[in-house]
Amino acid sequence: MHYKSNHILKLPFTVPFLLFLLASGLAAGAEEDTQESRFQEHIVEFHNGDVRLAGSLLVPEGVSSCPAVVFVHGAGRNTRKQHQELGKYFASNGIAALIYDKRGTGESGGVYESHEPYKNLVDDALAAVDLLKQRPEIAQSQIGIWGLSQGAYISAAAASRTQDIKFVITAGASVADGSFFYYCDNLFRKHGLSDTLRDLAAKGHFVTRDLNETMQGGLSLSSFVPRSYPPPDQYLHPAWSHVTQPVLAMWGELDQIIPVGESVAGMRNSLAHANNDRWTMIILPNANHDLGLSETGELQSKWRGYAPGALKTMTDWARATLNDPSQIDAKKQVGVAPEAGILSRYASYEGLRWYGNATVQIALWVLFFTVFLINTIIILYRRLSRRSKPTLPGLGWPDRLKRMLSLLNFLIMIALTITILLVIDQIRPSCPTVLRFLPILGTVSTFATIAVVIGFATTRRDFDWTTTSKFWWSLDLLCLMLFVPYMLYWNLIGFHF
Repeated sequence: MHYKSNHILKLPFTVPFLLFLLASGLAAGAEEDTQESRFQEHIVEFHNGDVRLAGSLLVPEGVSSCPAVVFVHGAGRNTRKQHQELGKYFASNGIAALIYDKRGTGESGGVYESHEPYKNLVDDALAAVDLLKQRPEIAQSQIGIWGLSQGAYISAAAASRTQDIKFVITAGASVADGSFFYYCDNLFRKHGLSDTLRDLAAKGHFVTRDLNETMQGGLSLSSFVPRSYPPPDQYLHPAWSHVTQPVLAMWGELDQIIPVGESVAGMRNSLAHANNDRWTMIILPNANHDLGLSETGELQSKWRGYAPGALKTMTDWARATLNDPSQIDAKKQVGVAPEAGILSRYASYEGLRWYGNATVQIALWVLFFTVFLINTIIILYRRLSRRSKPTLPGLGWPDRLKRMLSLLNFLIMIALTITILLVIDQIRPSCPTVLRFLPILGTVSTFATIAVVIGFATTRRDFDWTTTSKFWWSLDLLCLMLFVPYMLYWNLIGFHF
């Protein structure tokens, strides 16, 4: 382990730090601390393999050996600045704080990551713990870890791997199935997306997440089989179910990023699996995902500071846990949060997993796009070369309608792809007014497909088929007929989204 250190004397701070809370879960800002205090900031670096990570160690001034906490980011391209004010609060209250730039951001090297599997991010956090163990001003037996949202998962995974971490503090921990669907549904509702658009967006996320899982684990028959989910109080989290250290878990009652009720139940059961009863769970009223003040919990709202007493609760609990472990509260819960009922809605998408999974959807998209594009090119070629005579005179109008329908479906494919990309935006999902009427084209396409099938059935005997014509007509008809349930799945049959 290698590190560099410089230090700067820091004076009392009183200016609140304001920013917008993104869905990624930024943790900037802190309560105002009225007591005067001084601390030093040491610029440090540490390594996880070949990756150099840069950060700051905020140490209470005049203390020879003090406890310390590693602060772990939530999702997103976050630097140490997002934890600076929080770290200052801890340092001002006698607990050193190590804040650092996530890999691939700020002054840290490596490639940015913010997705599962979290192995590299967990190893980064463990490397930060190793750095603290080598610092003379840090008490090696009093090192804890703090994590927000995704960082809570990473903190739990790190704590499950080493007893060098003596306690865990989390904010907005997701310990339940369907959390991402819950967040997206609230985000889409905030931006005024209709029920059908929210359904379309949820299916889009279902495909992208399934694609990630397939790429990581490989394609198997299980990819096509609907999965069942245990009730929240029987959920076992892969990391929390192995955490044995004391835990302080805090949530905002109005959290719209993760379902609080389900997460509380899931964490209780997971810690019970680890035979860990040294936990305190607190649900703060009038607080959102990052424990900030809020009346509604609205996503991406302006930062107004932490809920009263939130940070004091953290530092007081950490000191009490370290000073007298025998007095740690057992199975203490403050506040309640009803379950959001997210599982029943999330599981409904599993019913069509055989059709909605990434493998089937990508294969259908490629098939439709290719066949409809070929027919579109043929139409354009005929127009440019002024060939009005149909290629298949025996099929007359059905052949012309089939070509025009392929052109329409090609345009629908492009518009649908654009719509999905817009509505699955995790920051500001949207759908232009013109695209909201896309289902009208889908309805026209459906009736036109019926007409083509009827026309083909009534005129096919009058045509002298060749092997080539049989193949192309069969392929075109197959695509046109398969496209109808495809449009139905993506809510493209109707009047508007």
